[in-house]
Amino acid sequence: MEIFRVLRIDEQLYGCEELEEGQPVCCDVLLEADDGSRRVIAYPDAQLTALDIQEGCTVALEAHKLRRL
Repeated sequence: MEIFRVLRIDEQLYGCEELEEGQPVCCDVLLEADDGSRRVIAYPDAQLTALDIQEGCTVALEAHKLRRL
């Protein structure tokens, strides 16, 4: 498990292309660890909302799943 601070959440741009039926709208989530290293992960927007994950939150990332701390 890794601990990060959420620096930024941006909805992915799909342009003229529509999502395939059943595919979730995803966001790019910029995460920063205590050592200053950063990474971006794609995460479904609906799950971010359900978990109440917003910019500035501290989260745990384990097995490609986020959890708010």
